[in-house]
Order: sequence, then structure tokens, then C-alpha cells
Amino acid sequence: MRTKGENFARLLTQPGGNVDAFLTGLSRDPDAETDIRRLADLANIESFAIFDRNGEEVYRTRSDRYEWLLRDRPGGMQSGDRLSESVLARKGDWQVVEDDGFTNPTVIMPLIRNDRTIGYVSMVGNMVANRSAFKTTLAHASALLLVLIFFATAVPLLLYIRRKRKIAEADERIIFLANHDALTKLLNRHRMQEESDRVLATVRATRERMAYLYIDIDEMSEINDRLGQAAGDEILRVVADRLIGVVDRNDLLARLGADDFAVLQRRVASQEDVAALCKRIVDAVTEPVEIEGTTVTPSVSIGCALAPQDGRTHSELVKHAELAHLQHKTDKSRNLIYFEPSMDEAMHHRRHIEGLVRRALENQSFELFYQPIVNGDGSRLLGFEALIRMRDEEGNQISPAVFIPIAEARGYIKTIGTWVIGEAVRQIALWPEHLFVSVNLSPVQFGDGDLVSIVRSALDTAGVDGSRLEIEVVESLVLERSDEILAQLRELKALGISIDMDDFGTGYSSLGYLWRFPFDKLKIDQSFMVAYENGEPSVPQILDTIVSMAHHMNMKVTAEGIETREQVDLLKSLGCDQLQGFYFGKPMPAERVASEALARFRHGPSDDSAVRPSATA
Repeated sequence: MRTKGENFARLLTQPGGNVDAFLTGLSRDPDAETDIRRLADLANIESFAIFDRNGEEVYRTRSDRYEWLLRDRPGGMQSGDRLSESVLARKGDWQVVEDDGFTNPTVIMPLIRNDRTIGYVSMVGNMVANRSAFKTTLAHASALLLVLIFFATAVPLLLYIRRKRKIAEADERIIFLANHDALTKLLNRHRMQEESDRVLATVRATRERMAYLYIDIDEMSEINDRLGQAAGDEILRVVADRLIGVVDRNDLLARLGADDFAVLQRRVASQEDVAALCKRIVDAVTEPVEIEGTTVTPSVSIGCALAPQDGRTHSELVKHAELAHLQHKTDKSRNLIYFEPSMDEAMHHRRHIEGLVRRALENQSFELFYQPIVNGDGSRLLGFEALIRMRDEEGNQISPAVFIPIAEARGYIKTIGTWVIGEAVRQIALWPEHLFVSVNLSPVQFGDGDLVSIVRSALDTAGVDGSRLEIEVVESLVLERSDEILAQLRELKALGISIDMDDFGTGYSSLGYLWRFPFDKLKIDQSFMVAYENGEPSVPQILDTIVSMAHHMNMKVTAEGIETREQVDLLKSLGCDQLQGFYFGKPMPAERVASEALARFRHGPSDDSAVRPSATA
């Protein structure tokens, strides 16, 4: 009975297991309760009850107190029982067994997950029924012994063997589910840790070198969103089967999380062995998969930590391999990335920045700075680009290039973007009516399909016409999921908003999307001005081509990164419509705009000479 109790408790507490279905009443799988009750029955557990960490009963399969409730009911019941203080006072992993040899034995034990008691389980074994059945079988055998000895002994023996086999099968199933992932049949994270630590414990004596590979399926959440959870599960099963096919039978293979797998490669002679395995993994996993008429080509990011130099325990290796795999997500020039000690420091810095972003959201301490945008000869102020800023604990500014990618990865960018739109529109309402404000949007803000309503609400709240707002997007946004994105861009354009293509000339610079959506403006990336100052050949000719093409397609052109009078004269000669850069003013907080930018520029048409460069440029 003790072994049954241990196996049943392990099944309940396994990662992603079913104990939460009883403690909280919630379960991703509606058949969780039915499966557990069936396995409990096969394991000869007559009934069981679940108690929370305070000893309060939260679920019982049946009542043993009231005769009229002596039946199992779907959803279970609560009888109001509570564990005694002496039981709750016990520490560690223990069992209390009550068995007088006549009635059904009872086992009480804690439910422990990650070395923490999350509840308790009480189980009543169906031993009386077994004993009674055994006595009845013997009695029948004795009565029929004189009639037919063969049948009298064979029938109960066959029944006993069948019953024993069912019980053994149920025990095996419980043990399997406690140690394996139900979807892929691979080792689960708990079992992987146990097996890895067991193998790694011998490293010091054997001097065996090993490699721990952390494998992540890229964009798995997007596959689930696009094709559904069932298709995502099928992808996971296919990937698991392909990994089994390329991993050596002596290596350990496990599924660690929703879209994460791990391999402990043994007997590694050199890094070439690791690279060869990773190449086999990449070649196998990236084969196209046909699902319900749709072809999906999985891709993976792989990080590697070597034992013993990068760690001697599973916890150390999985941590370091995961850090390396995050680096691989941004650098796919190789099949894998090896862990380096500097990654630990980078991750610490990343978490620090993440904490600053979270606190800035909670305290609404982000700031918007505004950089002037002027006409083609620099004589007239047309508007501003709103640029977000964040400060650290000492008041120093942190570059958006540092905290924006982290905000996007952690899911904060939509909230930040919504605030930027509202604040920029609120501020432009306080300035002269002919000025506009331009804001940058992240592709993430288009994901939920509510961007248009967010922008419309901000305009209505501030009482600002859509023509005073410009939205800047990068070309990769249009290249990805273009049909969905283009529909939202058209709705924004219908509000009178100018839609601008930012950083034109970098990335793909594909012209295909320019005729799929009528952009209002192209913003030439500042790298062209840097190249021009460095004497790179053909820069003026390329700029002339961009300006001419945009004008033929009824688009305005803004050049960024203007820092010298020579650059102004060049772009003026090419017919560039708008200029932006330190030559006309650095980004500044809203309170300085009135005293500096608005005072320095004329707001109406003029034939006077262009404005002199900013004193702060």
C-alpha cells in the first residue's frame, strides 16, 4: 500500500500534472479527474481525498460517513474533514498507514512539489474486497473440489492472474506518467533532472565529457495561434520523433517545457561531436511537416553547455544552455551557440533592465522627447518625432535600443505603445495646429487587432484631427503577415493619419510592398548620411533615386541623421521634402520645445534664409 501511495502521489504532483485540478478546480484537460479516478480504481484504491496545505479537505471521491452518500460522483464532494495538527506538524516526505488486517487500510501522505508541500492526499485501499474475493474463491474451490478439481483450481487462478495483471498495468501507467511527458512520451523535466544528476555524479571519477543541449522550437506560439492547439501538439510529436531518430540511445532526451527539449550527449570527445549532433538535429527537425493541408517548416534554436567546465549538475547546465539558446535566437549563422561566462552577466543586466521597465510601467515614469522635423531647406518647423525615454535609478537615460527589445520579449510593449500614442497626441494638441507628431509602432502592437480603436480613442480624447498624427512602421512589418497588417494600416489611413515607412534603405528594402500599400512617406535611414560623410561612393545617386521614386509614387521623403550644412544643401538639391537630425535640434522634453524649437523656427511660409544650426546640436 505504501508503494501505491507513493506512485499515486507522484502522478498527482508531476509537472503539468493533475493535482491542481483538485486543489483549484481548474484543469486544462476536462478528462483529468476521470483519468485519475480510473487509474486509482485499477490500482485498487477504493477512494481518495485531497487536502490543501492547511489540512482543509477540498475534494473527496465519496463519503465513508453517510450511507446515503456511499457512491462516487463526478466532480467529487467535500465532507468538511480536516487533518489533525499532529499530522500537519510532520516534516519532509512521510506516510501514515492504518491497517488492522481486517478493514481497508488507509494511507495519508504529503503532496510535495519542488521540495514544498502543496497539499495532502488520503487513500483507502480496497483490500477487504480482495480478501473477501480470495476467501470466496477458496470456498467455491473447496465445494467444487469433489466435482471437478481442475475447474475448481483453474478458474480462480485465472481470475487472480488477470486481476494482478490489471493492477500491475495500472501501476506501470502511474509510474510512466510520473516520469514521462504524456504528449511526446519523452522524459519529463523532473525525471531528466534525476537521470542527468545521476550520470553527472560520475564525471569526476570517469572524466567523461558531456554536452547539454537546450532546444527550443521557434515561433511555436504563432503556430498554435494560426493553426490551432491540435496542430501545435502534432508538431511537438513530430519533432520528438525526429529527435529520437538522431539522438544516440545512450544519450538522455527530454521535453522540458511547452516548446523546449533537452539532450544530454554522453562520451563527447570534442566539440566536433556536438556540432555533428546539432547538424543532424537541425537537418531532421527542419524537414517540412504537412498538417491539414498546410505545410509547416519548424526551426530550432540550440544552446549548449559542456560538462564539467560549464556545470556539474543538471541545474547549472540547463541554466547555462538556456542562456546560450537565447543568444542563438538572435544569431542563426551557426547550428548552435556554446555557453560563455559573459552570458551570465548579460542575463543579469537584461533582468535588471526588465525590472526597470516593469517599475516604469507601474509608476508611469516613461518620458517622451521630441525631435524637430523641418521642411526641405530647413527654414520651417513642420512637426516632431516622439521618442520614448527611460531612466535608471540614478537618473541616467537608458537607450531605447536596450529596453525596447526586452519590453517586446516580455510582453510589455503594447502597454508602452498605447501610452506613447496617448501622450504624444495629448501633447501635440497643446502646440500650434499646423504641427504634427510622429510615433513609432512595434509590430507587436498589430497582433491583437485593436490598434485602430486605441488610436481613434486617443485622437478623440485629445480632440486632435488624424492629420496631425503620423505613424512610422518598419518594412519587416509589411513583409510579415501582410494581409492582416495592411488591413489595419488602411483603417488608420482612413482616419487621416499619415503612414510612414521608417528606416528605408536598411533590411530587405523590397519594393514589392510599396505598391501593395500606398505609404504617405519614406524615411531615409540615417546610415546614408553616415556613409556620405565617410566618402562612400554613389550615395548622392542612391538618395536621388529614392527621392525620385517616392515622388513618382506620390510619397514624401524625410531624411534622418542630418548633422551638417553640406548635408542640408545636398538633400535640398535632390528635392527631399523633410529633414530631421541634430543639425536642427536634439530630442528634448516637451517643456523645452516651446522655449527652444518653437521659438527658433517660423511657423508660416517664408522666403527668408534657412534657420541656423541648433546651438545644442
